[in-house]
Amino acid sequence: MTLIATIAATGQEIESFTTSPDVWAQWRKLPMGTFVIGSHRTPAVLKRSGRGLQFFAAAPGLGGATAPESIEHQVAKIKLVQGMRAAGHEARVEQPGATPSGEQWQADVLVQTARGPMAVEVQLAQQHWDEYRARTARYSASGVSVVWLVRESHFQALGNSRIRHHMDKGWSVDEAMNRAMDDMPCIPLDGPVCDEDGPRVIVHPADRSRPFLRLPLEVFGAGVAGGALQFGERRYLDGSRVWPDWMWDSTKVPEALLPPGGCR
Repeated sequence: MTLIATIAATGQEIESFTTSPDVWAQWRKLPMGTFVIGSHRTPAVLKRSGRGLQFFAAAPGLGGATAPESIEHQVAKIKLVQGMRAAGHEARVEQPGATPSGEQWQADVLVQTARGPMAVEVQLAQQHWDEYRARTARYSASGVSVVWLVRESHFQALGNSRIRHHMDKGWSVDEAMNRAMDDMPCIPLDGPVCDEDGPRVIVHPADRSRPFLRLPLEVFGAGVAGGALQFGERRYLDGSRVWPDWMWDSTKVPEALLPPGGCR
């Protein structure tokens, strides 16, 4: 399952989610091999999920052993890109790249920012700490920064691994518990509550106006591309404790994209 394909005859890349339903219906009638996906140019079939998501899939028998991404994962990528584009940034889904030494990577979302290219990875499945670090290192070697959106149910395990990492570097338990990774922002992605539509990204406002914010993916996409996520100092409301953490500057989000009042 993928959101992008190539027209075999012309080499033009197309996106499933920006194609109108009428055009999609016409394309589904074209011969097999009209559209190809992946570096191996696998013939693709055009599908639509029960929720209306349009996507490409490998033709029967040609999908390989890679597990397909979930609809939830695909929708998250689309919403991030939509927010980034609405804020004026060039953003694309499922973009491949390689380090100078030839190690391959593919970003869920790749956006061009004033500070250079940035990848945003939506990590809904459990992933080992070593894999987080290895994938982050590949992006860094390629001159790409990365932000990880991690499903809330896996976030505690990731935090425990971060603590052990810092302790291995010589920090005390207390220091390790209250220190984020300055090269690897990992931000929790929580499910919707109240009347929210879709999952929310949990961030801590830099102005300390409230303990946390629950941002729609579109708003987070617009803000993270604009520099809203910054490594700074988090502190208790009474100022008694300060520690390094990733903070959110809402002034970097276009006002038109800020979420209305409601569940927080």
